[in-house]
Amino acid sequence: MAPRVVHRTLDGKRIHLSGELDLSRPATSVARIALDGRLHEITSGEQGAARGWAEDLGVTGFDDEFAIQGGRLRIGHSTLRDAHAGLKERVLAAVWEGRRYSVFTHLYHARAADAVGFFNALTLTEHDDGVAFTPRKRAALAEPAELVKEVPGLGLLEITTLTRQTARRLPSWPGARVGGGELFKDTLDDQGVFFLLATPSALVTVLPIDEDHVQEVPRRLAGLTAEILN
Repeated sequence: MAPRVVHRTLDGKRIHLSGELDLSRPATSVARIALDGRLHEITSGEQGAARGWAEDLGVTGFDDEFAIQGGRLRIGHSTLRDAHAGLKERVLAAVWEGRRYSVFTHLYHARAADAVGFFNALTLTEHDDGVAFTPRKRAALAEPAELVKEVPGLGLLEITTLTRQTARRLPSWPGARVGGGELFKDTLDDQGVFFLLATPSALVTVLPIDEDHVQEVPRRLAGLTAEILN
């Protein structure tokens, strides 16, 4: 039987992946939320992902901590500098930690109270396979959430629900029929070759990591099954 894993996206969808691939690595989910006329990007993943993200942002420690929605909200700060433009901006890093998973985002020129207010605009629910949220008043999901997962020998997968909105990403030409759906190959100037796999319920973007083995990606993708359930 082919290996099978299940991950949950921030908008509550459960993504079932199977195939003769190494699917053991963790995944993160990314969602964009419209709140008070602004778009905010939030990410969820295992707690190690949040710590690595905070370190990459330049956060060396957390200054405040609040008990919120069955977990703890930790607040840290960093200063991002643009040497070319000679600018610097104060950034607040907000990390909500549950039992196993975390949700994190950054806000510019914000206070701890702003981070608390942001998370109070969402209802967070932690499951065995990830964290999901439901927007409260003032907040709305701007587009279907994505799942991001690295698969050795294949590349970086970005998976979202196939809807009329997300289907606009597909090329105008027909793709190749494979076991998991319809496969497309395309090129971006700044990213090189990438692939799109459209299944009955999911749209999978594949960004190959190893440019020397791009030609092997279609064969490996042919055995990937991606199914999204509510």
